[in-house]
Amino acid sequence: MSKLWQRFINGDKSVGEVDPLIYRSWKRCEEKQVDFRGTSDGEILSRPLLQERNEAYGDLLQAGKNVLPFLVRYLKGKKYIVLLCDKEGYILKSFGNQTFMTKAQSVYLSPGANWREDVKGTNAIGTALAEQQPVKVLGWEHYVRENHILNCWAAPVRNARGEIIGVLDISGEASCEAERLVEIVLMGARMIEQNLQVIELENNFQFCRAGIRMASEMLREGFVTINSRGEIVEINEAGVQLLGNRREDVIGRSAEEVFHAKKSTLVQANPREIRVDKPGNTVHSRFSGVKDAQGGFLGAVGVLQPSVPYQNKETFWLGRSERTQKLFRRAAKAAGTLSTVLIQGESGTGKEVVARYVHQMSQRKNGPFVALNCAAIPATLIESELFGYAEGSFTGAKRGGQPGKFEQAHDGTIFFDEIGDMPLNVQASLLRVLQEKEIYRVGDSKTRKVNARVLAATNKNLAKLVEQGKFRLDLYYRLKVVSLEIPPLRERPEDILDLVPYFVSQLCAKQGKQPLVVPDALYSRLLTYSWPGNIRELENCIESMVAMAEGALLREDDLPQEVLRASVGQGVTDGSLLEQQTKQAILQALTKTNGKIAPAARLLGIGRTTLYRKLEELNISL
Repeated sequence: MSKLWQRFINGDKSVGEVDPLIYRSWKRCEEKQVDFRGTSDGEILSRPLLQERNEAYGDLLQAGKNVLPFLVRYLKGKKYIVLLCDKEGYILKSFGNQTFMTKAQSVYLSPGANWREDVKGTNAIGTALAEQQPVKVLGWEHYVRENHILNCWAAPVRNARGEIIGVLDISGEASCEAERLVEIVLMGARMIEQNLQVIELENNFQFCRAGIRMASEMLREGFVTINSRGEIVEINEAGVQLLGNRREDVIGRSAEEVFHAKKSTLVQANPREIRVDKPGNTVHSRFSGVKDAQGGFLGAVGVLQPSVPYQNKETFWLGRSERTQKLFRRAAKAAGTLSTVLIQGESGTGKEVVARYVHQMSQRKNGPFVALNCAAIPATLIESELFGYAEGSFTGAKRGGQPGKFEQAHDGTIFFDEIGDMPLNVQASLLRVLQEKEIYRVGDSKTRKVNARVLAATNKNLAKLVEQGKFRLDLYYRLKVVSLEIPPLRERPEDILDLVPYFVSQLCAKQGKQPLVVPDALYSRLLTYSWPGNIRELENCIESMVAMAEGALLREDDLPQEVLRASVGQGVTDGSLLEQQTKQAILQALTKTNGKIAPAARLLGIGRTTLYRKLEELNISL
């Protein structure tokens, strides 16, 4: 296939077999007179200039800090390197196999080098920027001959506004197998983008607080009037002078938008407590935000940055609590074995998410993941669903028969959800499959070998079912080789601080709405509720609120009645519960690091400056 590149270089532009994306890139390189023979003397930053650029892209580097080594571990030590680049094509950081990293330096695939198309020709980094989409460039597809030693995959990284601010790249030797690395680099880019959203919120936190202070003071002094929708309906001359805007440019606009736009001049403002003076005035406390006369919030602060999430094809797993982190550390260990795993937890806690995580982290990740809900299939059909059936085994059977879930999961993972609802006769058949590694289709005498790892989950107490004669003891011990216990959400409320922003972001995008602000008083309401339906109930609650939301923020009035009733009398308007949870998370991190700031900040996923600010705000003494 390299002859296609040679033909193009020699003037033959009718190379129909070349990928259209690669062909477009070659044409651009030719138009920009890129030297196909070599470009090693391209743009390379000096150490001071690279340091300067790293500082300018500090948020991007912070967002990718944990993702790059995670991807390298995910690639299991193969000869790949992972690169994070800025939006102009400069490589900022590299991580990965040292042997290949040394080889990559021969073509300047290292920090400080620029890999735009007009500098380095067709390549994954530059072409992803030019095409604004994920790309792969394999060996001879590189426009410059010296880069034919590389196989590269890259995806753009976008900020919360959808703007490209960088590129994530995975590169290896051209002799490496062309694995499904586009999916992996896409996963990494999405993880960085999720981290970026949290960092951007954290960076805006100080601006929001200053804007809230200013709004509070102007409302208290009567400079401005705001309606229940959060819009400015009147402003006097003093308010106009203070804001520096014309009256006609302010009336009718969102107060949140107007005051947040003043962030460049507000950040130096001195903290000042605003108290309630009389009915209709506003109140501002450190964690509450600003209310108008009808109790509507105008703004809210952010929360601590969550840890790097695990992404599967259905959801992100988020959670900063120690119990959640411990669960996934244990699940990662289980993934490295071939043992059966029993996942236990209440309904709605995310048992299938954990199962998918175990599969994705295992050696079977490229195989199928087949899920079967034992409670959702009639007892008369579950055996044929599980093992398949032979032709003519019953009226209506398909010609040629039908494979069951076990055959579909061959070389992959089969997941039995609600295993406690499996009929006893099917339990006996399942036990035999686990022992013999073979199945009989219903109505067939022929055995079929199967190689599927078994994961099972239940919200029931299997030990009690065994005592009651409803579950086989021998199957119970076969399944419970490794046991994972998922705690209910009420026992890890800190995770709510991570789950809510994620659900809001996803549901706003799904419903075609602009991102909504979550007032911290709303967090206090959510933290006082016990969530008997766990994460599923929380997600449904947020979906309902997003659907009913008017304006730029979620309101407490849209909470389900059971949540509102549970939080009555709990002092939810002062943010004390959110403050308590934040303080607890910081104290736990400091305890683990013996009071050392930098390691504690890394555990919390925030910068040292942010942690120092939180210590001062929460009056935590070292």
